[in-house]
Amino acid sequence: FVEAESNSKHLNTLNITHIANSIRTHGAGIINSAVNFTYQFLVSKFKVLSQFLFDEQIKSRLIKDKKHWKQVRTAEEKWFPFERAEKFNLGIRKLGMNPDGLSYLDQFRGLVTQMGNTMGYVRLVRSGGLRCSSNTIRFLPDLSKLKPFADLCHDTRSTPVPNDDQSNTDDIGKPTVSKQTLEAACNLDTVIQNLQQTFHQDTD
Repeated sequence: FVEAESNSKHLNTLNITHIANSIRTHGAGIINSAVNFTYQFLVSKFKVLSQFLFDEQIKSRLIKDKKHWKQVRTAEEKWFPFERAEKFNLGIRKLGMNPDGLSYLDQFRGLVTQMGNTMGYVRLVRSGGLRCSSNTIRFLPDLSKLKPFADLCHDTRSTPVPNDDQSNTDDIGKPTVSKQTLEAACNLDTVIQNLQQTFHQDTD
C-alpha cells in the first residue's frame, strides 16, 4: 500500500514485511485489532454505499436505464451501450460537484475503491501473519520428524517398546533432568505445537 498524499516529501508505504515485523514486535494480538477496526470501517462505508444507491435521484436513473436495457438487449448485444453509460454519467454530473470538482459518481467510484483496498488490507495482514509464522518456524527441522523435548528429558533406555494399545505416556521413564528443565521442555513443546497449528491454518 502507498500513501495517497502527504505534506512531506515522502510517501509512506506498507507491505507484508512491515506487518510481519509488527506482529513479531507487538504480538499476534494486533491482528485482531486490525481486523476489528477494518470491520467497523467497512460497516461505515457500506452505509454510505446504501445511502447512495437508495437516493431517489440516483435510483430513478438506474431504474430507467435498467428498463431500457431490458428492452434493447438481444442475444447479439450482451453489453450495456457506452453511449447510454456516458449519458448517465453526464446526468449525474448535473446533480452537482463537490469543491474538488468530483461528481457523485466519481465519489462513488472512490468509495468502492476504498472498500476494495480495505479487503486487500485484510489479506495483507493475513499474509503478514503467515510471513511471521514462517520466519519463526524456519529454525525448526522437519516438523513431521520432530520429537517432543519433554520425552528427551526422560530415561528411555530401559523402557519397553510400546504396543499399539498402550499410550506413550505410560512408557516414559524417569526424568533425567531437574523439574525446572522439564517444565521448560514442556513449555517449548507447547510453543512449537502452537507454531505448527498456526502455520498449517494460515497455509490452508
